[in-house]
Amino acid sequence: MNKLNRVLAGITAVLMTAVSTGIYVSAAESSNYKDETVYIVADPDGSASKIIVSDWLKNNGNSDSVEDISELEDIENVKGDETFTKDGGKVSWAAAGEDIYYKGTSKKELPVSVKVTYYLDGSEITPENLKGKSGKVKIRYDYTNNSKKTVKINGKNRDIYTPFVMLSALVLDSQKFSNIEVTNGKTISDGEKIFIAGTALPGFAESLNLKNKKDIDIEIPYYFVVTAYDEDYDQGTCFTV
Repeated sequence: MNKLNRVLAGITAVLMTAVSTGIYVSAAESSNYKDETVYIVADPDGSASKIIVSDWLKNNGNSDSVEDISELEDIENVKGDETFTKDGGKVSWAAAGEDIYYKGTSKKELPVSVKVTYYLDGSEITPENLKGKSGKVKIRYDYTNNSKKTVKINGKNRDIYTPFVMLSALVLDSQKFSNIEVTNGKTISDGEKIFIAGTALPGFAESLNLKNKKDIDIEIPYYFVVTAYDEDYDQGTCFTV
């Protein structure tokens, strides 16, 4: 496990470096660039019910107009009264030297999908039926990486997945939950609330072709599990980034 933790720490450091470099290059190449954040409103089983995208167009050049490429629907300026015109996927903002903050909705497939499965006393149960029940609860998060490209390596086609690091977190009431065990995660408690965080790198083992490398004994997590005894089940806050 210590070896795995060191490997994951190294992978995370590499990814953080890659992201930082990408942002720096974008800023260097153009005085105007964009930060984008995607928010998913999810059902208890992890399926997305609404995808909201927030964009910040940084107008460092104080340009009168700022152009963007977007497939979003229901575009709305959230900080200012600047207007826009849309021609296909091209969005032109009358920026008047200002940064543009806007949001919209998307129906595109998410790069990583999350499936949450619930069990009570060993039997699968829907989250709706679990509410208010007592017993041994298991909550399992499974992540599927939908972002991949087929490349040729040593003359063979291989699927290489975008290296996403997933973090899921739950906040549980310590008065209702006890004997908590976590697979691929950690727990922290302040006496009243229990904070549980799990990590996974879906698709990463497939990209490295680990199943065909018998001399490497490393398991890269693609799921996260919490088990606990509960009284009057009420999960509370949970999120995934």
